[in-house]
Amino acid sequence: MDDMEKEEFVKIRKKLNRTQKEMSDLLNVSKKTIESYEQGLRNIPDNMSRITYYLLFKLNMDKLNKSELCWNKNKCPKSIRERCIAWTAKEGFFCWFLNLKTCLLKQQQKAKASSVESETCFECEFFRGNFNKILDS
Repeated sequence: MDDMEKEEFVKIRKKLNRTQKEMSDLLNVSKKTIESYEQGLRNIPDNMSRITYYLLFKLNMDKLNKSELCWNKNKCPKSIRERCIAWTAKEGFFCWFLNLKTCLLKQQQKAKASSVESETCFECEFFRGNFNKILDS
């Protein structure tokens, strides 16, 4: 996973309406750690990025279109859905949380066209679209 940028972390913290201290308590790290993330003195670890994104999405579900699930948006064929952890768990907004790197559909598309560069879940149009919808609300 690509590192979360410090600016994005700050935006999410502010969208969650949390102080640095409240965010540190929520993530079970010191306030100094949060300050270090926000100043760019320390990279934000993958697990912190994922938890932070998860909180943002989970606490803002009312801003998302409930019928626009990842497998509908990406038009995933049945053969992909049947092997997809997000489909199995019925978590169409949290595919990026479950898949870790890239979804099966994107992996298959990359395999068919070697010129297509694989994107991470956090670069995916579905994730970015919903992320921006939440931040812009």
